[in-house]
Amino acid sequence: MKKIVLAALALIGTYSVTTANVLTIYNLTPCTYTLNSSGPLSTIPPGTSTFISPVNDDFHIAKVVYEFPSYPWTSVAVGMSTPYANSAGQPVPPCLTNPFYTASWSQASITADATLVIF
Repeated sequence: MKKIVLAALALIGTYSVTTANVLTIYNLTPCTYTLNSSGPLSTIPPGTSTFISPVNDDFHIAKVVYEFPSYPWTSVAVGMSTPYANSAGQPVPPCLTNPFYTASWSQASITADATLVIF
C-alpha cells in the first residue's frame, strides 16, 4: 500500500511539472523592459531570459513595457490571441537608435512552450 501511495504522489508531482510551459525571451535591444504576463511582473534585460509559467496558467499572451521615469510608458502586446508581432515607438526609449521596437511571439498551441523576440 505504501508503494502505491508513493507512486501516486510521484505521478501527481510529474503531472504538475509537465503542465507548466516555458517562455524564452531573446531581447536583442540594449534596453531593459518589463514583462506583464500570466504571473508577477518580470524584468527582461538584454540577452536571453527564460521563465516558467505558474502551473495551469500557461503563457499565451504578454505585454512588453518600456518604463520611462514618468508616464507615458511605451508598451507592445503580443501572443496567441493578439498580433504575433507588434511595434511601438512613441515615445521612443532613449536606449534605442531606431524610432521603435518590435516584439514577435511564436507558439504552436496554448500549452506549448513560447518564444518572444524583442528587436
